[in-house]
Amino acid sequence: MNVPALGVVEGDARRSLDKQQYERFLPIVRRIAMRAARRVPRHIAVADLVSCGWLGLMEAYHRAGPDMVAEEFEAYASYRIRGAMLDYLRSLDTTSKHMRRASRDLARTIKTLGQALGRAPSDAEIARSLGMTEATYGEHLTRIADAGMTRLELFDFDHDKVDAGVEPADEALGQRELADALAEAVTTLPVRLQTVLALYYQEECTLREIGAVLNLSESMVSRLHTEAVHRLRAAIGRE
Repeated sequence: MNVPALGVVEGDARRSLDKQQYERFLPIVRRIAMRAARRVPRHIAVADLVSCGWLGLMEAYHRAGPDMVAEEFEAYASYRIRGAMLDYLRSLDTTSKHMRRASRDLARTIKTLGQALGRAPSDAEIARSLGMTEATYGEHLTRIADAGMTRLELFDFDHDKVDAGVEPADEALGQRELADALAEAVTTLPVRLQTVLALYYQEECTLREIGAVLNLSESMVSRLHTEAVHRLRAAIGRE
């Protein structure tokens, strides 16, 4: 993939990406691409992620109003950059449709059980509702994780395209509300799951490193991470 040429985006663009803006956003695009690369198969080139990030940045420039302040635009542009990268990753995954369905079914099951029980369901209850043994349920979590269905980047969170009529300010508000709901939902998780999330997303540890800290196998950490993400999705209504 090639980095898109600089200049005004075709159409009714209200901003242009000049050399100064290019130099300003280059580190941001690269940082997001490098962070994404940590969580995808090794054969996916960072350069391709960067190229997709530029497409997202150009889209942000096309949609953003000239009166948007720098800090607000940077947050909005980062959202578009991440979204473009995620769309690219999904386009490469031939099994994504099946596994996204499995991921949604899992989160929906957790949500339905939680509403019926009035509390968070246990692993055994989730497995039983899915028609699985606990061992099979563990294997199911591993398959979902291996398919890349457990990203929890805030703006990668099952990223949805936004209708062209929605203003960036509305999107920013929606993302802040999502962040607040996500933070509250994390506090409802078992301590072990909270620890896994904190080590993975805040400390940016690998699954292997988390396993060493918690004295668990890497595969078990992967399962715990998958379980935590889907419990959060159920809690905030993103099943």
